[in-house]
Amino acid sequence: MYLLNISFNGRNYHGWQYQENAVSVQGVLKKTVSDIFKLECPYPSGCSRTDTGVHALEFIVTVPELRNIPPDSFRLGLNSFLPEDIRVNSVKIIEGFSDGREFVFGKHYRYMICLKKTASPWAFDMSWHSGYPLDVEKMKQALAHFNGTHDFAGFMGTGSDVKTTVRTIRQSGIFVKDGYMAIDFTGEGFLKQQIRIICGTLVSVGRGRLSPGDIPALIEAKDRSLVPHTLPGKGLFLYKVFSSTEEMLNYKFPETFEGMIW
Repeated sequence: MYLLNISFNGRNYHGWQYQENAVSVQGVLKKTVSDIFKLECPYPSGCSRTDTGVHALEFIVTVPELRNIPPDSFRLGLNSFLPEDIRVNSVKIIEGFSDGREFVFGKHYRYMICLKKTASPWAFDMSWHSGYPLDVEKMKQALAHFNGTHDFAGFMGTGSDVKTTVRTIRQSGIFVKDGYMAIDFTGEGFLKQQIRIICGTLVSVGRGRLSPGDIPALIEAKDRSLVPHTLPGKGLFLYKVFSSTEEMLNYKFPETFEGMIW
């Protein structure tokens, strides 16, 4: 079994998961692996689902070893045939069959908001542009209410079949640099569109439409209709995946955009 660490720009994809009538990262990777092996390959197993337009700086994938190709040769081959918006950072061989999710104990998601009066044409598909000034301090106060374990039913997109809507946000933060705001979250897992909905709510606070003190009641209400603002997928990054719970709990958000386009 090959274990791949990949990155992708989600602009041209309808998320990771294969869809019959849309282009997905999983579908493109399956075809490329099949072409290299010259055998039909099962769908690669990913560590997470991502929505349309969402990016990943780090994403774990497992692929069956249908032919004996050395890991670095396989990496070079994949990067030669894959579109340039999907890159394989590393490949190693592991014993047995494993789902990509088994290697990930937590995730760091980052949402990017452009605060400049005029958005950069180089970052239009990597961030959401706020056309209004945002009160950063009030957003930070509001964000603190989301930390911990809550029933986030009111902050989940439609079409999800999860057994429980209870999730834990281990830590969160906001920092502003060079005209961009980064909103960071870590946790074992998140609901469909949860981060995008929370960030949309924070923007409402930043614009003065909600106050930080409104957040606990919104969480308690568990009513999606009360929090209608969802930011687009293009500003969201799966920034890092954690190989242990300890690594996640000791993690500090990097106040840098290293590895990101701008």
